Amino acid sequence: MDNIIAPKLKKGDTIGFLCVCGDIKDFSKLQKAKDMFEAYGYNMVISDTAKMRKNYLCADDETRANALNEFFKDPSISAIVACRGGYGAIRILDKIDYDAIKSNPKIFCGYSDVTALQLMIYKNTGLTTYNAPMAYSDFGTDCDDVTVKSFFNTLEHGIKEICLEKSKIYYGGLASGILWGGNLSTVQSLCGLDFIPDRDFIFAAEDVNEPVYKIDRMFTQLLNISKFKKNLKAIVLGDFSGIDNERYFDDFLTELAQNLKIPVVSGLKFGHEKQKLTFPIGAEVILDTNLSKILFK
Repeated sequence: MDNIIAPKLKKGDTIGFLCVCGDIKDFSKLQKAKDMFEAYGYNMVISDTAKMRKNYLCADDETRANALNEFFKDPSISAIVACRGGYGAIRILDKIDYDAIKSNPKIFCGYSDVTALQLMIYKNTGLTTYNAPMAYSDFGTDCDDVTVKSFFNTLEHGIKEICLEKSKIYYGGLASGILWGGNLSTVQSLCGLDFIPDRDFIFAAEDVNEPVYKIDRMFTQLLNISKFKKNLKAIVLGDFSGIDNERYFDDFLTELAQNLKIPVVSGLKFGHEKQKLTFPIGAEVILDTNLSKILFK
């Protein structure tokens, strides 16, 4: 399947804040994010689901899926930014209108639980999405300047490279493929579905508040899938915030890299920390551990 790349943002476009996972407890944060985007020159709409609640979700499954489908079908909306993660994305994967998304490609941004939507959208349509900060969780707070600049620069002008900061090389080398992945535990939750790319990929992974043995288990489960292991050409690690033992984690990655004998490197600034970069999921890249860079083709 060929990659589909949505048109870049331009001032005056309409951006939709889409709530399809956890509920919004403080709507004023979304209003703050809306005001900021309007100050950057964009028109804004917010999905009705942002004011709904069903237990720990923002709405029932049908309503959340319909909100996503309608935002993609709406020709006036140029880009969609998820409000937050939490939980709920995997419950609506069978209700997404992938044909409508393929016919109406547009920028789609998020991370954490939204990873499930991004990977299944890519698998079923070829649409490149963006691992990016979210409206409620990031822009609705005191968002880091680097995070804001990366978001608008990437979506308005594109991206040529990412420098891996303070990287540690567990196994060096050069690798090429699509940049693919996201939140590790969310990727694991897709096991049992047809979600793995049919082409070589560089796996970008991050997580938060997971003990090392669970990180080990998640990687092991994915690597037990023959297609995952066959198409995996490198691993780039983001933030693994709140792990229980740094030494265990380092030992695990060292052993993993030696067993796989493919490039494994840390230093990609994405995850659940305050500062995060915006980058495309599904884009063709080259990873060069000697340069500590991801180069976009």
